[in-house]
Amino acid sequence: MTDHQVIDYIQQGVAKGLIKLSDDNKRIEYLEQKKSRLFTNPEEQVQAETYCRLILQYGYPKHRVQNFVPVKMGSDKKEADIVVYNDDECLEPHILVECKKQDVSDAEFAQAIDQAYFRL
Repeated sequence: MTDHQVIDYIQQGVAKGLIKLSDDNKRIEYLEQKKSRLFTNPEEQVQAETYCRLILQYGYPKHRVQNFVPVKMGSDKKEADIVVYNDDECLEPHILVECKKQDVSDAEFAQAIDQAYFRL
């Protein structure tokens, strides 16, 4: 995927009212959840593009796609990057997404898979 394609999903997300970027493009707000993050973080850019794609390209209802979902791993609390739910109450996970910056190593990719499996 090229940077141009990512920008297109981000721009479409802004146009459709899914996300909002600050004037200096340093922060992003996920409007459905009213959560704001640092958009200069490369991993956040991947997460924003993925969030917009899940809704715009794949047609998941925006209220069933949630970012930064708190999950318990033993005694630790972590966050799942994105969870797509089967139900409107967001109780039954359908898809769990662990986002990493583009161009990760094989070891980083394997770690992301491990993180996703142990989160829910």
